[in-house]
Amino acid sequence: MLLGLYGAGTLGRRIGRSLDLPFVFVDDTPGKQGTIIDGHQVLSLSMFAERAARDNSRLYICIYQPGFSFQRKREEIQASYQDFDCRPFTELALGDAVESLPFLFFEDPRVLLRKLNRYEEIRDLLCDDLSKQTLDAHLRFRLKGNFDDVLSTPRSDVPFLTHRLPKDISYVDAGAFDGDTAQDFVEMTNGNFRQICLVEPDASNAARASERLAKLGLLDRVEIRQEAISSERGYMGFNALGSVGSSLDANAEHKVPTRLLSDFDLGGPLYFKLDIEGAESGALRACRDFIADRKVFLGISAYHLPDDLLDIATIIRELDTSYELYLRCHGSSGEDLMLYALPTAI
Repeated sequence: MLLGLYGAGTLGRRIGRSLDLPFVFVDDTPGKQGTIIDGHQVLSLSMFAERAARDNSRLYICIYQPGFSFQRKREEIQASYQDFDCRPFTELALGDAVESLPFLFFEDPRVLLRKLNRYEEIRDLLCDDLSKQTLDAHLRFRLKGNFDDVLSTPRSDVPFLTHRLPKDISYVDAGAFDGDTAQDFVEMTNGNFRQICLVEPDASNAARASERLAKLGLLDRVEIRQEAISSERGYMGFNALGSVGSSLDANAEHKVPTRLLSDFDLGGPLYFKLDIEGAESGALRACRDFIADRKVFLGISAYHLPDDLLDIATIIRELDTSYELYLRCHGSSGEDLMLYALPTAI
């Protein structure tokens, strides 16, 4: 059996280091092909196909990032190599390479099973059937790794939110990346908002965000701050990758200023979107009184760490202000899981 890990990047190498089986890497990057990474050959797809013609083969697609679809990549590969047995990385990560976990929201299925009663408590807090179906589907995906289990909806399909936002709402986009979610907000509200504050510490991302919103003719109502939202004020190391993966890292040499959620009180009704690479719980916990007092609308990423959804829902539940909770997954591969928390009265 010829075993291939398609993708000799962070995820592929992580799985490879936990795999007690012989394998080769398969990668599309010319500079990697023909080299040795972590003691394993790196082949192109065509090279793998030549060897696969002599042996039974199995190719695990070890790529997982926003916008990437396992199903599309499998179809693309099999269009050229019809006999390839292409499988998702989750089959290995939840089995032979379980020591590679946790990775994002994936964790050892045995650990997740012990938490199902806590997820049932969260399920009871969700306000509509689609939220409950989204949670059920996400847990099945996390347990079995079957991408067909994912239940995703478009980012703009959040009527429970758009029908509630006041026309004078101010939007704080924490972890704004290149302004894509800010543009979604503008379109969802039909431009009925007071102002937007983009919080994005990565200079390359912030520049692209500025260009995007300039094309929409909105810069007169937009402020861009190259800072990071965290659980405390100060400076912290930051990995500026110029991508969605840019994140705080205490060991990084490059430092960025960190601020609290309460430092972005723009006056009037507020809507915060938080997508800050696993720092969401700390940022919320540090400003519980501010959130409760100002009755802030919240859209919170809950997929960067295994317990994100449990921790974030618990923080919201314990606030002095009552909130309605909705859950949506906006990524076709299970990423971009968002918990929306709407104050019952403002």
